[in-house]
Amino acid sequence: SLNKIYLFSTILSAFRTCGGVQPFSVSKILELKEHLDDSGISSFYNEHSEIAVDEYSDVQELYLEQRLDHFASRPDVEPFSFSQRYFYTDRFIHDTAKNLRGARGNSQNESSSFFNSGDKPVPTYALICVGGEGPSLDKSVLTNSVHCSGDMLETAKILYNERHANVHLFALEHRYYGKSYPSFGDGISPVVNENLVYLSSRQALADLAHFVEYVRDDYDITDNVPFVTFGGSYPGMLAAWSRLKYPHLIAAAVSNSAPIEVILDFTEYKNVVAKDLSNTIVGGSQQCLDIVEEGHKEIADTLQNGGEEGIESVASLFNLCDGADSLRDEKSLRAFLGDGVVFLDVQSNDPSCDDELCNISKFCDFVTEESVRFGSTPMNVLGKLSKKMSSGECKDISWEAMISFLSSPEAIAEGTRSWLWQTCTEVGFYQTCEVDSACPYGKGFHNIDADMEICERAFGINENLVKENVNDTLNYYGGWSIQGSKILATNGDIDPWSAMSYSNSGRHESDGNELDSYWSIGASHHFWTHEMKDTDGLGVMATRSFIYNWVLSVLDEESGLNFDSSSVFLEHGIKG
Repeated sequence: SLNKIYLFSTILSAFRTCGGVQPFSVSKILELKEHLDDSGISSFYNEHSEIAVDEYSDVQELYLEQRLDHFASRPDVEPFSFSQRYFYTDRFIHDTAKNLRGARGNSQNESSSFFNSGDKPVPTYALICVGGEGPSLDKSVLTNSVHCSGDMLETAKILYNERHANVHLFALEHRYYGKSYPSFGDGISPVVNENLVYLSSRQALADLAHFVEYVRDDYDITDNVPFVTFGGSYPGMLAAWSRLKYPHLIAAAVSNSAPIEVILDFTEYKNVVAKDLSNTIVGGSQQCLDIVEEGHKEIADTLQNGGEEGIESVASLFNLCDGADSLRDEKSLRAFLGDGVVFLDVQSNDPSCDDELCNISKFCDFVTEESVRFGSTPMNVLGKLSKKMSSGECKDISWEAMISFLSSPEAIAEGTRSWLWQTCTEVGFYQTCEVDSACPYGKGFHNIDADMEICERAFGINENLVKENVNDTLNYYGGWSIQGSKILATNGDIDPWSAMSYSNSGRHESDGNELDSYWSIGASHHFWTHEMKDTDGLGVMATRSFIYNWVLSVLDEESGLNFDSSSVFLEHGIKG
C-alpha cells in the first residue's frame, strides 16, 4: 500500500504500499539480510531517518487492544489480545470544534456530524489510511509518505479549506507488521509457523472494523460521521474489501493499484514489464527491450553451451559472490536468470527521479548507449549495468542461503516472513517467467515450482494447499466480480500490478458489479498517493483530481449536502 514496501519477485510477491511493493530477487532478499542490525531491524529501507521530528509534531502514535482471533467462539487461548499501533492527527479539525469538544468534556454529542457555524452546516468526516505489508509505518504516514499523501491527505485539505469541514485522520498498522506483532510466551517469535496462524486479511479486516468502533467511542465520533478507507497495493485491496465486508462501518473506499484478482501463477507481471521497457511514453524503446531479452538469451546459451569457460565468464561478468560455484547450483542459476540478472524497479517508476538508473528512461538510455556507442553485446551490456548498480559489491544468488533466511525468525525483518506467509496462505502472486510468456528475462527459468518449494520449506504448506488457499481467497472476496458499492479502483497503466487490478475498461473485462475505476496514464504503482511534487505529470494530477471529486461526491451523498466541486479541478490545474 505499496515508504518502500517490497515484494519479492523470485518467490514472494509483495507490493510496495508505497510504491508498495517491488519485485525482489534472491540477491535482493539476501541483501536485506546483510543489512540487519543486532535488533533485527534493517537499514535497507530507513526512509525517513533524516526528516525533522517537528514535521510530525501534530501526529500521535497510539495503540489499542485487539483480539488475537476475532473468529474464535471461545478465545480462551493465551495471548487473548495484542497491541495494534495506529496514528492520529486533528490537523484538519477547526479550532472552534476543538474548543467545543473541550467544553463539552466527554459528552457523547460533542463530535456530531455537523458543527453549526452561523447558518452553515460544518460536516465531520473520518479518513483511514490502511496499513499493509512491508517496513514499519511511522508518523510520516499522516504527513508526507508514499502511502496516502497525494490522495487522502490532499482530500482532507480540500474538505477542510474549501468546505470548512472537520476531518479526523487515522492510519492503522496491519497486524504482524511494524510494531503490531503479538507477544507470545517464553520469548517465542511471532513468526514461527504455529504463531502465524492469526495472520490473514480476514483478521486484518476484523481489526479495522473494531478500530472504527473503538475510535468512534474514544474520539466521540457519532454514527452519522462517515468513514472512508484509503490504500495502495495490498492496503488498497484491504480498503476495497473493508467496504465490501463492513458496509455499515465504511462509507466508501479508494482502492489504488490493488490487484484484487488474486492469482497463483502471476505471469502477467513480467509481461507488463516487457511492455513498459518498450513504452516510449516513459522513456522505453523496442531497442531497450530487445537488448534485455537478447542479453538473457545470450547468458542462458553461454551457461548451457559454453562449458566451464562459459560459466566462469558469466560469474566474473556479474561479480557473483561465490563465483562459478553459484552457477553450478541449478536452483540458484534458474532464479538468477528467471528474475532478471539486473534489478529493474518498473513498478516504482518515477519520471523525475535524480539518481542514476533510477527509472525506465535512464535505464534504457544506458543500455542503448552501451550497445550503440560502444558496440557491446547484450550480455556485456547487462554485465556492465549489474556492476554499476551494485557499486562494486558482489551479488549473492545462493538459493539455499535465501531459503535458510526465509525459514528463520530472522526474516521478521521488514515484514518479510509475514508477507511470504500471506502469499502461501492467501494471495499467491508468484511472478514467474514462463517459456510461452512475454517475460523479458530468462524464459522458462522461473516456473511456479520454485515458489511452491519456498512455501513447503518455509512453512510446510504443500503445493495443493497453496492452490486451494488462493482459490478460497478469490471466492471469499470475489476478485473482479466483487459485489460492492462506493469503491473507486485507480490504476497506473505502466504498473505490472494493474494486470490483476479492477477496471471496468482496459486490460481485462470486469465481471459482475460495475465499480467506478480510473486509469492513470503513464503512472506507476499508486504513484499518485505519494507526496505531491511540482514535477508530477498531468496524468498523476488528473488522477488525484478524479479521486478528490469522487470522494466529495460520495460524501455529499452520505451527508445529503450538495457542494460545487468544480473548483477542485481548477486548483490542481485540471479542467473537469
